[in-house]
Amino acid sequence: MNIALILAGGIDKRFKMNIPKQFVNVNDRPIIIYTLESFQNHPEIDEIVIICVDGWQEMVRAYGKQFNITKLTDIIHGGSDTQQSTYYGLEMLKDRMGAGDMVIIHDAIRPMVSQELISKSMQMCRKKGMGIAATCIMDTIMHSGNGVEGYQSLGRYDIMKVQTPQAFDFELIWNLHNRAKAEKCLGAWDNSVMLTKLGEPVYFSEGSDLNLRINTLEDVEMFRVLYQNKMQK
Repeated sequence: MNIALILAGGIDKRFKMNIPKQFVNVNDRPIIIYTLESFQNHPEIDEIVIICVDGWQEMVRAYGKQFNITKLTDIIHGGSDTQQSTYYGLEMLKDRMGAGDMVIIHDAIRPMVSQELISKSMQMCRKKGMGIAATCIMDTIMHSGNGVEGYQSLGRYDIMKVQTPQAFDFELIWNLHNRAKAEKCLGAWDNSVMLTKLGEPVYFSEGSDLNLRINTLEDVEMFRVLYQNKMQK
């Protein structure tokens, strides 16, 4: 069984609109629906579970019906951060998933995720127990404590930019989350961060610079343009 776990439980106070960015409308559809459609249309995804910000669960269920997201099975509340939200999702699935089953974790605010990126993540997971989408860094990277001045350059060929989707063997990621909880290794904003804090290796799958994460109003406009260009091809 392969289940997509969609993280839509956050509210970014820096985002300059009065609704969570995953629910901003682009061409009369909320951003989260573009994301859900990618997993709905992927032939290897059996179910979709959404970790949702409180107060929006019924709206998400209504969106699912309106836009025919038939693989959507469950909507549950999020935690105080990404790690806790992911744990809640895995905890809900633990009685019906185990070794050999795959959970594909993805940010609701990455609506440009392609079928190929999902497949590549799953393919790497079958080889290594995980497949975490990532891309190389092409820009110069520097340490800076204040955003005003830099004091050390980092080799860009030694740096990877981590994205979602992130596919995991269910038993592996469930055990790692429980280990992190027992060791009080908490507050990670990404599963790959949690893994490195635990001293575990991270295995990358193919990412893409087009796999845009919506962080700002400018990103919303960029997504609008990218999606229009995609539809015109």
